[in-house]
Amino acid sequence: MEQNKTRKYLKYAIGEIILVVIGILIALSINNWNEKRKEKKEIRNIFARIVQDLNQSVTEIDRETAKMSGRRILMLDIRKGEVNRDSLITNDEYFNKYWNCTTGFPDIKINDTGIRLLESKIETNYELSNDLTEALTLLYSEQLFEFEIDTQSLTSNFSRLGNYIDEKGIRVDYKVNDDRTTFINMILEDQMFKNYFFPYSRNYIVYENRLKKFKTEGEVLIEKIKTKYNL
Repeated sequence: MEQNKTRKYLKYAIGEIILVVIGILIALSINNWNEKRKEKKEIRNIFARIVQDLNQSVTEIDRETAKMSGRRILMLDIRKGEVNRDSLITNDEYFNKYWNCTTGFPDIKINDTGIRLLESKIETNYELSNDLTEALTLLYSEQLFEFEIDTQSLTSNFSRLGNYIDEKGIRVDYKVNDDRTTFINMILEDQMFKNYFFPYSRNYIVYENRLKKFKTEGEVLIEKIKTKYNL
């Protein structure tokens, strides 16, 4: 009698233990599923942010390089001495185009928030390390480094050019005295101006080409991300 009770109790206890274990396993399974779902959502949001960053950069680059391309042609005219003196004197629009070639360059900021989030995520999830993430990392690491070098060089050469123009009193003559003669003589005849203008214009063109390269490669990666993550 006692043995039967003991057996029944053991069966009951074992059954209860099995049910508890099954419950724990189900709970763990559901928890793991939820964690994976959250992880996928977080990763998708990161790539959505990268697409947003790239789209913003592409739009800004498109806008600025459209201006830069036109200015590059004018810079080459100055370097080759193919600027018409009479038109500079009589045509305000013609003059202003060449004047603007000496007033600076667009300082474009590439937003890298998304890629920084991705790099942090890769540190804890090595499965994210694939051809797409490597291409993105390479795009930003190489291009941002080159942008920094180009911008520093461009800024330095523009500063030298600007200082020379200011020392000659060119900006005061035109902006204050409405006299464009000294500027015209400078870009047509002043060898020292050309010595400063040549490296500045060369860096300007390199910078423009770098922006266009980032835009082209960025657009390719945007489409790959959209396809993979259904964005």
